[in-house]
Amino acid sequence: MASKPSLKRRTLKLVRKTFGDRSALELGGRSLRNVVKFRTGSPIERRDFYAVRNGSGERFGVFGIGGCDVTAITGAGPLLSRAHRGTLCVGSFAKADHVRSDLLVQTLDPPDPAVTREVVEKLGLIDHYFSPALFDPTFRVPDQQGLGEFPKNVVVLSISADTARTVYRHREHGFLVDPGGWWLTTDMATVLDDLSVTKWFAKNFVTARRISLEDSMANFERIITEVRKRTGAFVVLMNVLTVDPGSSSLDYMHANSPHRVRRREFHLAVAELAARTNVALLDVDRIAKETGISRQADFVHYTPDQKRRMSEQLARLLISEGVIGNGRG
Repeated sequence: MASKPSLKRRTLKLVRKTFGDRSALELGGRSLRNVVKFRTGSPIERRDFYAVRNGSGERFGVFGIGGCDVTAITGAGPLLSRAHRGTLCVGSFAKADHVRSDLLVQTLDPPDPAVTREVVEKLGLIDHYFSPALFDPTFRVPDQQGLGEFPKNVVVLSISADTARTVYRHREHGFLVDPGGWWLTTDMATVLDDLSVTKWFAKNFVTARRISLEDSMANFERIITEVRKRTGAFVVLMNVLTVDPGSSSLDYMHANSPHRVRRREFHLAVAELAARTNVALLDVDRIAKETGISRQADFVHYTPDQKRRMSEQLARLLISEGVIGNGRG
């Protein structure tokens, strides 16, 4: 006989039935619950962040920015909390449509808000899409203001968006935007009945060329320089998987797909960039292959086992480099 749902689940079901999924009431309740857990020393574990308060020691923050691949870093939270006598937050706070390197560089000299306001509104972009949030010295967990600010002791960057994302250039003002999949989360009947946004976008934007390897690496070199200068953070670069999940190809010589070749070129270039700029490299390509890629859905959605290995490697890296622990916390 199946057990009855808990009071917590029944309450959540009632709230969602009455106010809808992810209503202000639900999100506010979750935020309050997390503040209570945080203040009593219980860890908060979510897909996009891990936070815990270990006594009254210094705050330590690991700020990841990238697509779905970067969420793997949050698993390092429990391991890092053992090495840090203080408050800790590890999180991935961006989506793939915000983080192509030319979009990040653009925020260092952002377009006029009066010009971009209509774009943010029509495409449903986050309010700080064009602001240099990556380069701020501190961060907060979105929708979790009660946890307070954390310093960016570590910044984790991924190159995956540069290998695959398409961006668009404003015909008149020249700024770039990645509209993401906003229409995919909207009722299709609504989208088809009102094509005004689609027509507006076609009128005002033109597809920008795929970012070149040279431009991408130049952008990342500038990003690394600015992050270090403005935050003092220890920088970690994540590379990309170089073979198709589930592919039967055993030798790179027989993998002639342009997309595979492009990913291989970026994989090699980012290793050279890491050596040249003296940043740490989290080799997700090697880790994913050692763990096995046959169960992956695509290049950037890793299995739980792969994520665990990646988070363990990140924690070992930060501890071995003396970035956390060894008396620093």
